[in-house]
Amino acid sequence: MQTDYSLHNVRDSAVYSFDRETSSLRLSPPGRFMRFASQFARAFSTGFAMVSIVGLFGCGSSSNASTLTTPTVAATLATDTFTGSIDQNGTAVFPFTVTTSGYGLLAGYTSISPASIAALGLGVGAWDASSSTCSLNVSQNDTGRSGSTALSGTPNSGSYCLRVYDAGNIPAGMSASYTVQVQHY
Repeated sequence: MQTDYSLHNVRDSAVYSFDRETSSLRLSPPGRFMRFASQFARAFSTGFAMVSIVGLFGCGSSSNASTLTTPTVAATLATDTFTGSIDQNGTAVFPFTVTTSGYGLLAGYTSISPASIAALGLGVGAWDASSSTCSLNVSQNDTGRSGSTALSGTPNSGSYCLRVYDAGNIPAGMSASYTVQVQHY
C-alpha cells in the first residue's frame, strides 16, 4: 500500500491515511499515533534538556573579565534661607546655585511682616555674576504668601537668583520684613 499523505486527528488520537491504490481513507489504530506522539515528546524533551544544560554551562564568567559600573550619586537637597526687608516698590536679589539637573525646586516665604502686608512678589531667574543682575526669565509670582509655596519647577544645573519684590502690596512709608526659602538640588 502506498500512502500519499496522512492526517493526524489529535482530538481522537488517530491517524488517517489515504491509500492511492484503493482510493480509500484508512484509519490507523489510536495506539500507533500515541506511540508516535510519545516518542516525539520524549525526543523533544531530551533535546530541550540538552540545550538547557549547555546553555547553563555557557553562562559562567572567566576570572579575568572586567565589568564597568557607573556609580550613582544621590542628589543632595539644599535649602537656602534669606531674610531682609524692602520698602514700597523695592526689590532684593539672592543668588543660589543648582548643582543637579532634573530635580525639583520649591520657593516660598516662611514669614512676611507686618501682618497687614498679605503678599510679596517672588521670582526665580538666571543669575549673571559678571553684572550682578537677576533676570526673571524662569518664573515669578506676584502674590507669594507666607507659609505656602510660591514657585516650583525642575531647573537644569546652573546659577539662579531669587528676587523678592513689592508687587503693589506695601503702602507708602512702610517696609516689609520677610524670610524666604528656596529648596533645590
